[in-house]
Amino acid sequence: MSALSNRRSAWRHLALSGVAAVMLAGCGSDDPSEPAAQAPAASPAPPAPALAPAPTTLKSATDVGPPLTPNQLDSVVAVSTAAGLAGASRCAVQVVEIVYATTAPDGMPAQASGAVMIPSGPGCEGPYPLVAYSPGTDLQRTRSMANVGDPEVQLVAAMLASQGFVVAATDYLGYSKSDLPYYPYLHAASEATASLEALRAAQELGTQRGVGLNGKVFVTGYSQGGHASMATQKAIETGTVPEFSLAGAGHMSGPYNLSGSVNAALGDLPLGDLGSTFYIPFTVTSLQKVYKNLYTTPGDFFQAPYDATIERIFPSPSGVSVSDLIAQDKLPVLLSSLVTEGFIAAALNPASALHRAFVANSPTDFAPKARTLLCGGSKDPVVRYQNTRDAVAAFQAAGSTAVTSFDVENEPSYANLLRDDLVPVGVNGGYHASRVPPLCLLQVRNLFLTLR
Repeated sequence: MSALSNRRSAWRHLALSGVAAVMLAGCGSDDPSEPAAQAPAASPAPPAPALAPAPTTLKSATDVGPPLTPNQLDSVVAVSTAAGLAGASRCAVQVVEIVYATTAPDGMPAQASGAVMIPSGPGCEGPYPLVAYSPGTDLQRTRSMANVGDPEVQLVAAMLASQGFVVAATDYLGYSKSDLPYYPYLHAASEATASLEALRAAQELGTQRGVGLNGKVFVTGYSQGGHASMATQKAIETGTVPEFSLAGAGHMSGPYNLSGSVNAALGDLPLGDLGSTFYIPFTVTSLQKVYKNLYTTPGDFFQAPYDATIERIFPSPSGVSVSDLIAQDKLPVLLSSLVTEGFIAAALNPASALHRAFVANSPTDFAPKARTLLCGGSKDPVVRYQNTRDAVAAFQAAGSTAVTSFDVENEPSYANLLRDDLVPVGVNGGYHASRVPPLCLLQVRNLFLTLR
């Protein structure tokens, strides 16, 4: 399987033409003295819809090829920054594509897809703990966590499933075989719902196939997936999902503080953060489709000519890249060429619908109960490490004593693994896309192994 043995590049879906993956991040100050944008009178963001699982969540399950062998999985780790650090794979892994029932942001029934990774083999008998994995941002609407040629799928299989964890990985609403016509990007409630229903589908699949589960449930994710896994932990631990008891959580390089992330990018105009001309409009147009009150027309927040197509390009058909969108004059290089003064004013105004939507979808307003690790890199030019600092501070202020953080920059043995001699780290999308993920996933796995 050449995709496993030869791939050394950054995670494709995170790299996105060198821009990297997940939304910009960091911490900026809110200024209530700024005028509000010309948008409809803002009502508070609507509450998250209650979960309404179907009696049978799993709709279909299809094996994707033969099981991945331990040797194949070891070859994935061998070309990553975790080479020589992760140990050998214990299990073969069968990837199963699933289609399952979930709910849309408006509470209506919807369909999503994803993958279940099932470990097996001598010395790898169950029962197994169950991990919900949430993936990073992808531009391609067809992207699937059941694609065994996808580098993120390979790494998750190698680092988690090969060590005896059953992994349930959602594709999110709006991707792959989902029937939702749009993707509610960084909408915390629907991210959590998609992940929770993937867990339920994995349990049903385990029952059908005689795969024993030991009752331990974990959540993790990288980049946007870190935001989604944190939202999933919040849903489980605040009592809306009583059938799951969380054993541990690991959130990696996520934009947990959306308002701070956007404000930090605006503070670095004209360029903004690395990737901000992609992730800001993706977030804002997605949340507009959920709440319908952030702006009246796209021109309120986005300059011409980009306002004419900005609501229709995220996610895009297969094969369309960020560089393609820039070449087609659908996205600019500079953030200052994209956003209007009205957007800046709304982002900085705590009373605006936009700002309140950012706050409502920053899943840091709870006190984690299970052991929780936040991992990232403090040199990250895409998702600023300030997100991790902000989340830890919020959790501690809420009284949690279960949270720790890990900055890969503080581990001396990682120093030579995090640098590219040809590209300065401040403009190196590969830092976020391919260098940090294996190292953080290793830290999360090590925590989960102690709790399994």
